[in-house]
Amino acid sequence: MKHFRLILTSMRIIVTLLFAANVVFMVQLYNSIKERYINDVEQCLTRADHIETVDRIIDAGLGDDDNVLWLNIGLQKSDVGSASKPEELQRLDYSQGYRRVDRQILSIIAQHLHANILTDRIGKPDIPKMEEAFRRDLNFSGFYPEEVYIVEPGGTIECSPDLWEIVYRVSGDIVYYAYISPLTGNILGEMSGVIATSALIALVLTFGFRYLLHVIQRLRSIEEMKDDFTNNMTHELKTPIAIAYAANDSLLQFPDPTDEERTKKYLTAALEQLTKLTGLVESILAMSMERRKHLTMQTEKVSLKTFLTSVIEQQKLKAGKPCDIALECPDDAAVEADPTHFSNVIGNLIDNSIKYSGDSVSILIKADANSLSVSDNGIGIPEKALPEIFNKFYRVPHGNRSDVRGYGIGLFYVKSIIDKHGWSIDVTSRLNKGSRFTITFSRQ
Repeated sequence: MKHFRLILTSMRIIVTLLFAANVVFMVQLYNSIKERYINDVEQCLTRADHIETVDRIIDAGLGDDDNVLWLNIGLQKSDVGSASKPEELQRLDYSQGYRRVDRQILSIIAQHLHANILTDRIGKPDIPKMEEAFRRDLNFSGFYPEEVYIVEPGGTIECSPDLWEIVYRVSGDIVYYAYISPLTGNILGEMSGVIATSALIALVLTFGFRYLLHVIQRLRSIEEMKDDFTNNMTHELKTPIAIAYAANDSLLQFPDPTDEERTKKYLTAALEQLTKLTGLVESILAMSMERRKHLTMQTEKVSLKTFLTSVIEQQKLKAGKPCDIALECPDDAAVEADPTHFSNVIGNLIDNSIKYSGDSVSILIKADANSLSVSDNGIGIPEKALPEIFNKFYRVPHGNRSDVRGYGIGLFYVKSIIDKHGWSIDVTSRLNKGSRFTITFSRQ
């Protein structure tokens, strides 16, 4: 058990660490996608700046007759050289993203335009027009932010502090600040497959882990009940054997043919203990019912009134207290049943009613061709214990009845036989009011 607890604790720690690591990786993935989105947004802002700047230049009459602005662009040969490893590229201060031709061209155009702007001739930037171009380019790229703002350095704007801020630079100088609504929906949409898969794995692991713990706990409870059964049964087996042995030994060691009362007393004691021992053996055999899957019921037509009258008389003979057992059953009521096992079932129910009652017990048995019920005025069964009473080795905790010994297999045997007949059994009970077990002979 010590090693089991250690393994269980280790499993909990490992699962917790895996969940934590998964969260960290998800955050890193989110930030990585966010950085890529910001780069895409920066390109949209660059194109919007080009559109607005070129329009101002042409509107100022600085284009040709066809309203075309011609630019001379020079592209430099890559300076990567012979570097092939990431470490070598980092030493050269080389960023593969910025060496992409499209970004290089956009950067050169921006530098050329802003280096040759004559503000006094073409006027100041048209911010609303740039915002419109910026929003349109964002939409073309699949981004649909609710809010889009562009501000020149030194300008102010009232907006939500949660907006993303994009700094637009040309030749290292800040030209504009752009603010857009967070593209969280786009990012989560791209991550939806990973999130759904991770959540599903987490749910499966959690369910499996909890189910495993439940099964282990259940097995431990069964093992404890089995140990209690073994201890109780061992004690109970030793007691009648010891008493019967002592009675017979006394008769053999000290025979007195003239003392008939003494002889009868010892023989009666031995007979009672052997009868008790027989009952214990039958209980042990009943415990094996669960494993006897091949056992079939040898059914025959049983006349209920005659059958139940016989079982009741047997139970009255062995009852150790005043016992009133009433029977209500039509004379013609009959059922297809295995007489031996059916007798044991009724005997178990009556025996429980006798054991778990006061100084006297009143039992009412009602039967017809459809069902049979056994009601008593005993101490009852707690409501929380009702779902468990037919489980193997389970004993109802009765703090005020420590004098009644049991093994938790009687009702398990009853339920096993009922199931093998294809019937059903239900129980209703109230504390200090009594219990009623109802057997339905045909399942609906």
